[in-house]
Amino acid sequence: MMRANDINQLEKILGIKFSNKILLKQAFTHKSRSINISLNNERLEFLGDRVLGLVIASYLNDTYPKDTEGNLDKKLASLVNKETCSKVISELKIDQFLNLSKAQKQNNAGKRKILGDLCESIIGAVFMDKGFDQTKKFILKIWSEKLKKTESVIIDPKTKLQEYSLKLFKKLPEYKYISNSGPSHRPNFKVSVSIEKTKNFIASGSSKKNAETSAAKKLLDHLKIK
Repeated sequence: MMRANDINQLEKILGIKFSNKILLKQAFTHKSRSINISLNNERLEFLGDRVLGLVIASYLNDTYPKDTEGNLDKKLASLVNKETCSKVISELKIDQFLNLSKAQKQNNAGKRKILGDLCESIIGAVFMDKGFDQTKKFILKIWSEKLKKTESVIIDPKTKLQEYSLKLFKKLPEYKYISNSGPSHRPNFKVSVSIEKTKNFIASGSSKKNAETSAAKKLLDHLKIK
């Protein structure tokens, strides 16, 4: 349960004085603590995800007028993905305020997604409480260091493998789902990937997406593509 002192601390860290404190509480309530959609942060996450995308896309469009749509899209993807959002939360050091079930607290494999969702939920709460202009200022402030690094965007392994396969063979990489093991709060997905003229490369991860990314990286390493 979030106390008044917790709210004061969060407002100082975020630099936002909420008119509606309930929104801040809701942003920090994971669905494992409440399945009531009016109390947990799922809807705020949905909203925050869209607001974040719009703010960052607008910034990139204004900052890089000579970039192609493809380059802008890659920069956007690297700036708004769950990994980046989770890093923002870790840097703010506010994850200890998150209201989670005991099982989810022990779920290290899913921590990145949980923190990424929290980041988007906070953005959604700020938007609901303060409107677009102040939310835009808030996002650009907490993303400032990451925005400075967008000149050299790192392309994720799945995208890199897809571009390579399409360029050489005019075909997409083929991913195959193999299995899912482990408890519900700590799943382990196994997938394989191959492209024309290669064997299957198998990898595991806490989600299908993570497993596919790891498998793609294995294949890229085999092909000596950096």
